[in-house]
Amino acid sequence: MQYIMLPSSLVGFTNDYTKIVTTTAGTAALLVHGNLEVTEADRTCSYCGSKMHVHGTADASLRHVSVGFDPMIVQFEKVRHYCPNCAQTRMQEVPFQARGHRITGQLYNLVRDLLSWGLTLKVVSKITGLGKNTVKQIDLERLRDLYTIDGERLIKPERQARVLGIDEFLLHKGHKYATVIIDMETGHILWLAHGRKKACVYAFIEQVGMEWMAGEYNSWDVRYKWATSMPGSELLSISRKLWNE
Repeated sequence: MQYIMLPSSLVGFTNDYTKIVTTTAGTAALLVHGNLEVTEADRTCSYCGSKMHVHGTADASLRHVSVGFDPMIVQFEKVRHYCPNCAQTRMQEVPFQARGHRITGQLYNLVRDLLSWGLTLKVVSKITGLGKNTVKQIDLERLRDLYTIDGERLIKPERQARVLGIDEFLLHKGHKYATVIIDMETGHILWLAHGRKKACVYAFIEQVGMEWMAGEYNSWDVRYKWATSMPGSELLSISRKLWNE
């Protein structure tokens, strides 16, 4: 079999052989086997600073960027260390592994890039060979990095919207609802919350502040009877016309 040698960004990983294997799904995959370098930091106890001893190994496999539509699997051994001074054990860190996922950082960044270009979860899953749930989790992490401060609190909109739209929609075709508030001119989502009660709008007003809400050009696409009774409504220029009327 003929081989092509390519540079890799897998820090500390040395490839010793590559072969084609059949996955449990019956598809072909490239198995890239190698060794992971043990660094001085791996050998040093993070609790007491003593030198640690090798205390066994564990096999590890990570999904890597596919070659065409053939998935690539990076396989190696991780070393478990033991500290004779404080009895702490620690598994070797993998510098190229994406945090919280069994994939490489390169594949993780590729998924985020594809999602940022507007590709759907299904298409990204097909291109990368990852499960849709994995792609969905990466997309959630991407959106949290873009639109939240600490993973929970939404970032206040930089631009004051001239016209706001508010609507409700069903979640998963069930009996649970969510409320969305958007900038009608740009189409950007400004607020998304579970439920369809007044509290959803109250929370949005609290997030952006009354000064933002009291903008000279601010008007509302009002679709709820209770919208005019929300706090600060006297500061708003209420528009009862829908955007397309």
